[in-house]
Amino acid sequence: MTPDEPVAPLASPAVAEERRSGWHDLLGDVRVLVSGFGKWGGGLYDLTTGAPRALDDLPTSGLAVGGGRLWRVLRAPGEQTSTCELLSYDARGVRTYERFDAIRDPHDVVWFDGAVHISSSWDDAVWRVEPGADQPTMVWQGSTVPDGWHVNSMVVVDGALHVCAFGRFDRHKQWKDDRLDGAGFVHDLAAGRDVLTGLAHPHTPRRRGGRWYVCESTKGTLTELGAEGTVRRRARVARFTRGLAFVGPFALVGGNAHRERNDDRGEIAVVDLRTFGVVERIPMPCLEIYDILAVGAGAVRSAATGFGTNAARAVEQHRSAARPARRQPTPAEATLQLVTPQVAAALAAMGQALDVDDAARCGVRGAPPPVARAGDVTTWTVEVVNRTDRPLGTVPPRPVKVGVRWFRLGAGADEPRPDTEPVVNPMGPITRTLPPGTRTDIAVPVEVPDEPGRYEVRVALRQPGLGWFGVRVQGHVTVKADF
Repeated sequence: MTPDEPVAPLASPAVAEERRSGWHDLLGDVRVLVSGFGKWGGGLYDLTTGAPRALDDLPTSGLAVGGGRLWRVLRAPGEQTSTCELLSYDARGVRTYERFDAIRDPHDVVWFDGAVHISSSWDDAVWRVEPGADQPTMVWQGSTVPDGWHVNSMVVVDGALHVCAFGRFDRHKQWKDDRLDGAGFVHDLAAGRDVLTGLAHPHTPRRRGGRWYVCESTKGTLTELGAEGTVRRRARVARFTRGLAFVGPFALVGGNAHRERNDDRGEIAVVDLRTFGVVERIPMPCLEIYDILAVGAGAVRSAATGFGTNAARAVEQHRSAARPARRQPTPAEATLQLVTPQVAAALAAMGQALDVDDAARCGVRGAPPPVARAGDVTTWTVEVVNRTDRPLGTVPPRPVKVGVRWFRLGAGADEPRPDTEPVVNPMGPITRTLPPGTRTDIAVPVEVPDEPGRYEVRVALRQPGLGWFGVRVQGHVTVKADF
């Protein structure tokens, strides 16, 4: 670092204490995802509480939200791999796994112009993946020399896709030459021009409030630049910086482990944008940070669920671990687990008896039709609500289901006749797992009684051993032979 570079000082201990943890107090409903990798592995982490919580152990580079999904590029050690693996998540968990052999050394992912775009450092290119397409399309390439420019991070600014790279070189990985540090740039693909230049191995450019913020990785700084590209301030992170997100007046900056220290790990540095000083450092379990993304709570929940969208299969994984060897269908070396043990255990707990308090916080909403045809076999749509702090679903040994009961009313009365048993329809499953605090529409099987008359209808949840429970739908229905 040269003496004429403007660098913000580190925050004093008093300022650091004042600012400490203030960023996660400002999150509200926002959550923070961090992706990481390294020679010892990595994964996806929830940083919302101020301490990393591992969601899984799949090494990951770029993250993005778009098209109603969370997108995630998996990371393999080294750029020699010939395969790009892309996961997408909807509200329930993993929606798609896609493999693109044409994309070498994938780094970043963004949603732009109605499609996913992936950067490739080996090809120094940007690829577009049309929804539903089997193959990607290269939409821009900086160099035909393998990893000559090291194209990496992308960002959409003012409706245009921008990409950053380490420099324009004509030799493979020539950017490793320390004498050429400072050749990095951020390029506007639509305008065909550089908007920022003179950067030191840049990653994760972001535009905020008329200013640019860039991780200058080899300087170990978060750099603030004016709209025209003039450096205003640099915050010393003192690590190879990569990954950037904003929370109010704070910036969360990723910092990789120092490679010369065998016991070191990566960290997230919290920079107060008012002072441009580092006010907090959060240790991470992985060696390298790639991306930091502010998302909704549902995105974190779906990422944690992962391949556990089919609860029954995840529960089977959980139970198989406790089976004696003579009852295992495969040897240990053939065992494949798609769901993390904690997710499998949480889903398996849905098959245990609900306690009284949890049962009272569940229910069904809706209204039966005022008239039904005698003998009809149909479905009614109701809303199942889960206000507990555990998932709710239909898994054995005590599966929660939804059912309809018909109580015959007395002539001219609004109360069920005491001398008749209710007609109980077949039970219907909750077709998808309900995470805590969520609701979903369910099509409930309905078999209308053959005998015309007036009935009180009750639609409710039921669990073996517990019986009918929770808030129910109730109303009067007139059953007619024909209408």
